[in-house]
Amino acid sequence: MNKLVQSVPETPGVYLFKGAKGKLLYVGKAGNLRRRVSSYFNKSHSDKTEKLVKEIKRVDYVKTPTAIEALILEAELIKKFEPPYNFKEKDDKSFLYIEITNEEYPRVLLVRGKERPGGERFGPFTSASDVRSALNILRKIFPYGTHEADKIGLYKRLCFNAQIGLCPGSCTGTIGKREYRRNIRNLRLFLQGKRDRLVKNLERDMQMAARALYFEEAGRLKRQLFALGHIQDVALISRDDIDTTSKRGVRIEGYDISNISGTSPVGAMVVSVGGRLAKDEYRKFKIRTISQSDDVGMLEEMLSRRFLHTLST
Repeated sequence: MNKLVQSVPETPGVYLFKGAKGKLLYVGKAGNLRRRVSSYFNKSHSDKTEKLVKEIKRVDYVKTPTAIEALILEAELIKKFEPPYNFKEKDDKSFLYIEITNEEYPRVLLVRGKERPGGERFGPFTSASDVRSALNILRKIFPYGTHEADKIGLYKRLCFNAQIGLCPGSCTGTIGKREYRRNIRNLRLFLQGKRDRLVKNLERDMQMAARALYFEEAGRLKRQLFALGHIQDVALISRDDIDTTSKRGVRIEGYDISNISGTSPVGAMVVSVGGRLAKDEYRKFKIRTISQSDDVGMLEEMLSRRFLHTLST
């Protein structure tokens, strides 16, 4: 193993390649830091990457709890330090930004470059697919609407995103401005990398809701906390993060929820062993305790039942 890689851990995080005199050359993210960093020294690459590898004198890293937080930290460091190899052969229009608008009911948009003013920006993000996957995951925890200001509250029926738990009901006006903006505030804290502060806020709000006997609100906040602690961000893990040479059969279980306009909810589990789909291990879960559209709560029920079954066998 290359000496530069020996101390790098096998955790999600951000790696920083540095050259002579500690100059920062490149910032990248990974679901598995050691495997991702090792791939630079063990494989053939494009001329640009080969040139980068020759200049690397030191590898630093920052561990993160999840690959999503690695994605966010990567964008923050690129914005702060502007490493030359992150910008080579790219202009600003090549990068994606997450923008939270300054409207009464803020929207969360993906925009390119800097030509769209009027909101708080997070980025730049180098991978469009990664940032879209991240938002898809975060929107299930902190739902937000995409309706323009003049459409808020005018819908007679819940929009499609509201029916699948991705919009909190701004379309029909079933959520108040204060509650909606609090949800956006929590999403903003996550995008700012302030996970600890976010968790403390949610725990405080949950306790206050419980003391005031607002048990439905306390339950919603509890499910958000659960989801934050169990983020499934495998969509953000690249092939270089996975040890494909291992001889041991790695078991991966995937879970998803399906419903029809918020009714007849069903959970499903699919299993892969050693990189192959194990069709005989497919399982279906009938959701018993939740009737409204709440993917996070339904996943919590399904996973709790799965873990209890595993512990009892």
